[in-house]
Amino acid sequence: MTWKSFVLNIVWGLVSFAFIAMFSTQDKEWFIGEEGINNICDLMTYIENDDIRDVGIIITLPFFIPYIYAIVRRKQRNLWQYFIVAALLSYWLWRFIFRYQLCV
Repeated sequence: MTWKSFVLNIVWGLVSFAFIAMFSTQDKEWFIGEEGINNICDLMTYIENDDIRDVGIIITLPFFIPYIYAIVRRKQRNLWQYFIVAALLSYWLWRFIFRYQLCV
């Protein structure tokens, strides 16, 4: 892997993380820490809000396409690409799915 592709992987990963964070933030998430709302579960229970996760999932899912193309189609497999894809997928799953599933 050349240094250009390494830098491109890092930059694309950081941009993807930023967009995932932007599109997975709830509308009233800034209420956490005030008036008895301690976590996302309290926020989802006590505050009436519109769940916009489905739109965020659709918008952020295309960020995985360049990695899928580079790893599967072009057969350019590198440890850094696997690491970035695993970190991005884990973060994406946490922000959109798992943190809401832990609310009982």
